[in-house]
Amino acid sequence: MSCSERTAETVEQVAAIATELRDKWIDDSDLAIIPWFRGQTDAEWPLRPKFYRMPPTDFVTECEIREEFITHAPALCDVTPRNEWEWYFLMQHYGTPTRLLDWTDGALIALYFAVRDNKGDRNAAVWALDPWWLNWRVIRKDEVVPVGDPLLPKTRKERKWLPTRFQRKKSLPKFPIAVFPGNFDKRIGSQRSAFTIHGADMDGLIRLATAEKDSCMARITIPSWAVGQIKRSLDTCGIDETTVFPNLEALSRVVEFRWKDKDEARHPPHHEVLTRLRPSKIHGVGVFAIKDIRKGTKLFNYDLDELRWIRKDGLGRLPTEIRKLYEDFAVLKDGRYGCPRNFNRLTMSWYLNDSKIPNVRCDSSYNFWTLRNIKAGKELTADYSSYP
Repeated sequence: MSCSERTAETVEQVAAIATELRDKWIDDSDLAIIPWFRGQTDAEWPLRPKFYRMPPTDFVTECEIREEFITHAPALCDVTPRNEWEWYFLMQHYGTPTRLLDWTDGALIALYFAVRDNKGDRNAAVWALDPWWLNWRVIRKDEVVPVGDPLLPKTRKERKWLPTRFQRKKSLPKFPIAVFPGNFDKRIGSQRSAFTIHGADMDGLIRLATAEKDSCMARITIPSWAVGQIKRSLDTCGIDETTVFPNLEALSRVVEFRWKDKDEARHPPHHEVLTRLRPSKIHGVGVFAIKDIRKGTKLFNYDLDELRWIRKDGLGRLPTEIRKLYEDFAVLKDGRYGCPRNFNRLTMSWYLNDSKIPNVRCDSSYNFWTLRNIKAGKELTADYSSYP
């Protein structure tokens, strides 16, 4: 990738880079012009709209999606969009697949979206873009307009990117352009939203950026280990869920985040960990006590993964090693295997070995309790046939 690559570990560093890019890309005489920013939970995700992340991606399918949304949405809307563009923006804001990518002219709002759903297991990213550069490259117009404005001429070039539903001509321009939505919806206004609408090339934005030596697009990578601290710093700066989703549900999530964060600060990763995995004489790998555990102790706290139930008779054609995953780790009841949502999510409790003289019991909610005192170094076992 030839566009600029930066790394930021704090809110202050992101803000400094955003200011540096603005000074670099935009002339001092254009003080009203601000770069756009986009936060992504995973730094490696492509700049590809949701419609292009799922098959099929043809124009007819998109028209059918638009038609279904516009048919059913009015009964659920607080606002009524005035035209095709406003309907399209509304679809995007509520998660319907479109060819739009969300941007904002607030760097810290983009940073919030980058870390919001990141659990610290991957690098996040904030992308920066000069939308005036993009539009000059694609439509030879050094401007970005609110395309949903009914006062704009109907002959403008931007109309090519959102053809009328079910029209016969189904071709789209190749590359994306930048557009403003107009603040017809409260959420659009609070997030200071802007959009790129993509054409026929699903990776057109990156293709344009890599085609030029000095493109006006950059990626700021947020290391995974810095995500938690950035969340707390943004909260201190007043950038939280209520900033971007101004409603009571968002306020509840803010309160929950602060109390959860406080709980995690008190409890390190080894809190209430009583066992570990070791080679077992019973079968393969087993669960062993790492300290003395008293009778009646609840095991595996914070193991919150849920069960999925898969019919045993539906696995017959799977390869032997895949079937053994179910045989070795799943709970078999009434012809169905109870297993984790994905076998890559196996937690400690799934490694308990079977025994007819168990020292652990399983209750009706699949919580595990010790049946007697267990000394450090001893293996924990359960009677599979007693599982509820």
